[in-house]
Amino acid sequence: MSQPRTSRPSDQGTWWTSRWALGVLIAVIAVIFVIENRDPAAIRLLIPLVVMPQWAALTIAVVLGLAIGYLLRRRK
Repeated sequence: MSQPRTSRPSDQGTWWTSRWALGVLIAVIAVIFVIENRDPAAIRLLIPLVVMPQWAALTIAVVLGLAIGYLLRRRK
């Protein structure tokens, strides 16, 4: 008879998982995208029209996305 496993061998002290790798990859791509888009942009926020550097608008969008992802993440 085989005994049930209590822990997986990959859980012993490893913190680098595919989830971390994918998160780092997406973060690097987002930073490169923000850095490459530095021209002024007109952005409509419901009613007012705001002109700001495109990198600032993209940074705000990334931060809001991270905050939403953090709030909606699954708890283990």
